[in-house]
Amino acid sequence: MMETHLRWHESIPKARALQQPPPTKARILVCVPYCPRLDARHGGKATAQLLFHLSERNEIALLCLRADGEDGVDPAIAARCAHVEEIPTNRRVPRRFVWGLGMLRGIPPWAMDCGSAEYAAALERLLVAWQPEIVEIHFQAMAQYVKQPSDRNLPKILVDYDPASAWAKDLVGTTRGLRRLARRLEVAAWRRYERSTRPRFDAIVVFAERDLAAVGTSSGQASLVRIPLAVDIPARPLDPHGSDPPTILFVGGFAHPPNVDAALWLGESIFPRVLERARAARLDLVGHEPNAEIRGLAQGPVSVHASVPDVTPYLDRAAVVVAPIRLGGSMRMKVLEALAAGKALVATPRAAEGVEAVAGEHYLLAADEDELVEVLVDLLHDRGRRGALGESARAWAEQNLGWAQGVEAFERLYDSLVQGRSREMGHRPPQG
Repeated sequence: MMETHLRWHESIPKARALQQPPPTKARILVCVPYCPRLDARHGGKATAQLLFHLSERNEIALLCLRADGEDGVDPAIAARCAHVEEIPTNRRVPRRFVWGLGMLRGIPPWAMDCGSAEYAAALERLLVAWQPEIVEIHFQAMAQYVKQPSDRNLPKILVDYDPASAWAKDLVGTTRGLRRLARRLEVAAWRRYERSTRPRFDAIVVFAERDLAAVGTSSGQASLVRIPLAVDIPARPLDPHGSDPPTILFVGGFAHPPNVDAALWLGESIFPRVLERARAARLDLVGHEPNAEIRGLAQGPVSVHASVPDVTPYLDRAAVVVAPIRLGGSMRMKVLEALAAGKALVATPRAAEGVEAVAGEHYLLAADEDELVEVLVDLLHDRGRRGALGESARAWAEQNLGWAQGVEAFERLYDSLVQGRSREMGHRPPQG
């Protein structure tokens, strides 16, 4: 059995004291809706890893929102940044009341959660005092802060992890009654909000090919850039076979509606059919902030593990990792982590979006419920096939999934924006 308490960020090389620091390439003010942590229990781990690597060669100022009870910025990231500031959200009004007011104004719920006069004031101070070359805003919900750098004619980048109007639209068909009406209002709010903010950026970064089309309808003159998501590779692969009893694992942050839909589909429809043909099977649902519906799945062979400090033990003992995603877009951190860990992975086409590994060789693709059931049952009964898939996945990940290429792509974008703005200022006619 492999060591089961390996944390993902242990694979990051430690700085060598005798090395000269790499030259600074760009001066970037980064705006994010939470405090990035390398041990994050949600999809924000991708942001944390990206910022950790970008801050190695670039001068980063990090401005974060920090919710009550949330841990601060990871010390490893903070140590590399030129400036770190955390702004408490301090919510005093019930969220549903705020959300309702927001949707009447064309502002979706998550964007309302991210609205903060204190944050806007801190951003204003940094723009004046720190004088960044570029402002990089992560997540569409934070795009509301684009006006301030726009007023200073600074290059602006939006990093849009999962275009919200796409998955919000998908969710409409999965709800009924008042909840369906609420989803329709949310879709309308996202579309209005996207149309009003996206065109103000100079560039919009997405991770999957599908997202280019989703963003392009409201991006105006902003350049669209696809930079595939990456992941830190753990120092050692996990157990490619898993342990007994054979367990199917799903990992996802349950604040994200597509993950909620996937977990419910898996727990209510897919796994009961698997259990009919693989009586010893177990199902682990692991994720941050599961709602009452997901918690209600926990009975008999189904376990729900909420907000665990480290997913590695669950990955290590799993026989199969499954990603039954059918809503939303972008690339999935959970899929990349399973490949990097050397686990047998089953994914829907939506879950595998943007992943360049070869289906059938590095992971197995299942397009619908019948295929998911068939493939999961086969893998639970075939230890050798699980091992071969896991070893193939790990070998592919070692060659393809590190952050080096992604960081270089971001840096090329920085260079192009800074040089473009310099040329623009150089050709501007004298004032007065």
